[in-house]
Amino acid sequence: MAGSRVAIIGGGIAGAGLASSLLFNGRARGVSLDVRVYSHSEPNTVPPPVVLTPECRSRLAALGCRVPMDWRVHELRGVEVLSHGRRDLLPAPPGGLWVVDGWPNGPSGLEVVREALVTAATAQGARFISRHVDRVERHAPAPDAPEVVRNSGPLVVRAQGSGDRFHAVALATGAGGLLGDAFFPGFEPAPTVAAVQARLRHGSSRLTLAPLARLWIAPLPTVDGLFLLPGAHSVYALAFGPAVTPADLCQALMMAARDGLVDEGFELSALETTRLPFGPGRSLVAPGQLVVGPAALGHPLQLGLSETLATCSRAAVGLLDGGLEASALERRYVREGLSELMEDAAAGARSIAWLRRAGRRAPEAFLAARRKGSMCGVYSGGVLGLAAPTPLSLLAAARWAGLREVVSSWLRTAVEPVPTTVPTLEPDLYYVVDDDPDAREAMTQLLESTGATVVSFSDELALFCAVARRPPTAILLDVVLHWVDGLRLCEGLKQHPLTRNTRVVVMSGLNRPHVRQRALEAGAEAFLPKPVEPERLLQLLMGHGAPLPTVSPPVHVPEIPADAESGRYAS
Repeated sequence: MAGSRVAIIGGGIAGAGLASSLLFNGRARGVSLDVRVYSHSEPNTVPPPVVLTPECRSRLAALGCRVPMDWRVHELRGVEVLSHGRRDLLPAPPGGLWVVDGWPNGPSGLEVVREALVTAATAQGARFISRHVDRVERHAPAPDAPEVVRNSGPLVVRAQGSGDRFHAVALATGAGGLLGDAFFPGFEPAPTVAAVQARLRHGSSRLTLAPLARLWIAPLPTVDGLFLLPGAHSVYALAFGPAVTPADLCQALMMAARDGLVDEGFELSALETTRLPFGPGRSLVAPGQLVVGPAALGHPLQLGLSETLATCSRAAVGLLDGGLEASALERRYVREGLSELMEDAAAGARSIAWLRRAGRRAPEAFLAARRKGSMCGVYSGGVLGLAAPTPLSLLAAARWAGLREVVSSWLRTAVEPVPTTVPTLEPDLYYVVDDDPDAREAMTQLLESTGATVVSFSDELALFCAVARRPPTAILLDVVLHWVDGLRLCEGLKQHPLTRNTRVVVMSGLNRPHVRQRALEAGAEAFLPKPVEPERLLQLLMGHGAPLPTVSPPVHVPEIPADAESGRYAS
C-alpha cells in the first residue's frame, strides 16, 4: 500500500472517518498514502442531531477529533421504550449519552461531528473534492502509457466528466449504496427500510420535557418504530417501517402530542424521506474496493456513531494489512473485522418484527435482555447507544415475548385501554381545519354568526392534541392539507378512545365518488363538496346536539375550483 492513491466516495462521517483512520494508521506504519475524498452530496433538509456514547467519544479522539464539552447541549437520562400503553426506562450508561445539536440556531449535531472529522483528516493530508461520482471502472494502464499513469492504479473514478486513477476505492455513502453495480459488479450493500425524519420546533427557548430519548414500538400499523430525540431547541423525529410515509409520521406525531410525549405547541419545520440500513450487506469487497458505514451494515435500533466509526477503523486496517486482493480483503476486513458487527446488524433487524409481535410486552423484552448482561464482543455494542442489551440478547428476549403475547392473545378478550380522564364535550365548540385562509375565515364567520365558538387550524398537527384535551361538537375537515390528507386525519381521530366519537364532516373540491366513499370509510359523518352550501351544512349540524339558529343572510363560503384542488390531492 505504500505510495498508493485511495479514493473515498462520500464526504459524510463515514468518509471523513475513513480518511482520517487510513492516514493515521498509515503514518503509524510508515506508509505514505494519497487520500482523496469525493464529498459532493445532496443537501439534507432535516439535519439530525448526534448522540455521542462514551465509545463514540473514544473513537473520535483516537481519530484526532477533539470532543469539547461545549458540544453537549444536554445529557440523556436514558431511553424510554413504549408500546401499547406500557413504558419502561433504560438508563444511560456510565459516562452518559451526549446530545450534540445546535439546530435551528446553529449547525446540527451531524454537521458538527462531520466538520470536526473533516478538519482532522485534512490536517493529516486528505484532500476533499466536491464532485458527484457517477461510476468506478477497472482499466489496467496500457504498457506504453506514461509512468505516472502506470503507477496511478487500475481503478478509474468517473466524476462529472473527469476520470482519475486510484489503487483503491472505498464507498462511504449512506444506506442504500446508490452506485450499485456502478461501484463494482455484484455489489450487494446493506438492505434498507423506508423511513421519514422531521424536526419539531417549539415556541419556548428550552424544552420542558425531561431529556429522554423515546422509542415507541408500532404506534401505527405501518410504523414499526418512532424515535423522538430532544435536541437543543427542537425534537428530532424518525419513523421507520416497510411502507412508512410522511403521512404516517405526522399521524404518529399527533398521537405523541396527544399522549404527552412531545411538548404542546410544536410546529413541523422540516420533513423528508430517507432510508435506514436493515441488516448486513452480502458482497462488500472487490479487488481494491470495499464499503464502510451504513452502506455496509446497520439496523434501525442503533443510536450513535459507534458502528459507523468501527467500520472505518476496520476498513483502514484491512486495506493496510490485507493489501488490494479481494480474498485478502474478504478475510481481513469482512470475516475478521466485521463478523461481530454483521451478526449484530442481522439480529437487530430481525428483532424489530418480534418487538411488533410482542405488543405490550415489548418494553419488558428490553429489560429482560438487559438483565442478561452486555456480553459484548471487542467491536460489538448494545442497542440504543447502551452497553446492554446487545442485539443478540434483544432478539432472544423479543422472540420469547412475541410468542407469549401471541399465545396470551388467544386466551383473552381484547380490551382497549381507556384514558383515566375523559374531558367533557363542549356543545358550542367547532373546529375548522383548512389550509386555505379564505375558506377557513369564511367557514369561521358562518359558524360564529350562529353564536358558536370556533377554533380554526391551518396546521393539522395541532388538531389531535386540541381534540383530546377540549373535545368539540364537530370538526369540519378539508381533504387537502399541508402534511396529512384529511382522510388519513379522520382515520386517526377514529382510532383512539378520546377522539373516536368526535363528529367529523369532510369537505373537498374534488367531488368524486371514490373520494366520498373513502371519507365515509374513514369514519366521517358526511362528505360535503366545495363550494359548501351554508344551509346544507347548518342543517347537518342542527340534526345533532345543540341546534344552531338559521342564518339570515347566509355567509358566502368562497368556491374552491375542483380542478385546482384535484391537482394537489395525492390520495
